[in-house]
Amino acid sequence: MATTGTSYKLLAVDDEPMALRMIERVFSAERDVDLRLVTSPAEALEIAEHQDLDVVISDQRMPEMTGLAFLAQLRTCRPRAHLILLTAYPELEVVLHAINSGLVYRFVLKPWDLDDMRVSIRRAMEAKRLADDHERLTAQLSAQFEELVRAERLATIGRLSAGVGHELANAATPLLANVELLADEVARLRELFRKAAQAVDSAFKRESLDQLASVTRALQARKSDALDETLVAVRAAGSQLQLLLQGLKRVGRDAPEPVPCDLNQAVLSSVTLLGHRFKSGIRLERDLSALPAVLGRGSEIAQVVLNLLGNAADAVEGKRVRTVRVRTWEAAGRVHLEVSDTGPGIDPAIRTRLFEPFVSTKEVGRGAGLGLSICKQIVEAHGGSISVESEPGNGARFTVALPAAA
Repeated sequence: MATTGTSYKLLAVDDEPMALRMIERVFSAERDVDLRLVTSPAEALEIAEHQDLDVVISDQRMPEMTGLAFLAQLRTCRPRAHLILLTAYPELEVVLHAINSGLVYRFVLKPWDLDDMRVSIRRAMEAKRLADDHERLTAQLSAQFEELVRAERLATIGRLSAGVGHELANAATPLLANVELLADEVARLRELFRKAAQAVDSAFKRESLDQLASVTRALQARKSDALDETLVAVRAAGSQLQLLLQGLKRVGRDAPEPVPCDLNQAVLSSVTLLGHRFKSGIRLERDLSALPAVLGRGSEIAQVVLNLLGNAADAVEGKRVRTVRVRTWEAAGRVHLEVSDTGPGIDPAIRTRLFEPFVSTKEVGRGAGLGLSICKQIVEAHGGSISVESEPGNGARFTVALPAAA
């Protein structure tokens, strides 16, 4: 990468040594240019295999191959290098087509003017430097955004921790209690097996058979319904724990590669994680339609759903009518999620900036104003859109649209 204080790597290819000497004369006094001169396209390709290049200037007419053919091969190993073609006027139409197709950055006509050549190559070097800086900054911003998404995800889990802990306790307590009941039943069965073994070992003597019969009648006297209820309770508690863990997994894990995701499952997991919010007088209405999958990162999609549902629950706190509604449907190849509430609505002055970073309708200290901006970034990164409709006093409705997986 060419940056201030380092050399631009310039490779010139021409089968005429005199032409190369002229190029050398142009840049001999340029201290920031690392110049390589070769007469053979094959030799130039070998150099390109082992050395990064910023700008390559090539003659069009060469015996081994044309300049365009050479630059097309060079593009495969050095796709980011800026390419300049030396050409005569009769070949101009071919060169312009190469420029329009993105193969060549620009051209220099023969016979060339040395000052014009210097300006053209200098501009190519500067364009390459700007392209490198843009790519570096884009990668840096992308990495910072990913870090911000992870931080907000962890913050979301932190905000949920108390409620999730309560839900885990609600599931674990009956599970442990019923496991104790099952342990008692297992102990009685073991006693039955022991008495049966004693009866066999004694060749079914009267005393052993009486003891076996006594244990058997005691087990028969117990209500089988009680055991069935215990098993049902254990299964229900286990399922509740599994749903909670799946919800946490969806929000907490990083999944770099997009995979088919079920939006309805993301809704159900989020509702499970927010269960403590919807047991405090908030009515949750669900209208989930059968949906095709969406291609995406499940943890990020779950983060969007969780954020929208959590915001809706916050919006109705303290209101006389506290209702949150979540709806999904599919139309025109897109999967839609709608979360609405009966809260106070959003001020029009804020609504237009609601998806900007650090803009929030919550009280100071109740949010950093990053959740919706991150939601917007996530949804748009998945090829979708997010919008809001609201009037003061009439609640708010957020709609997410994502492309259905092919």
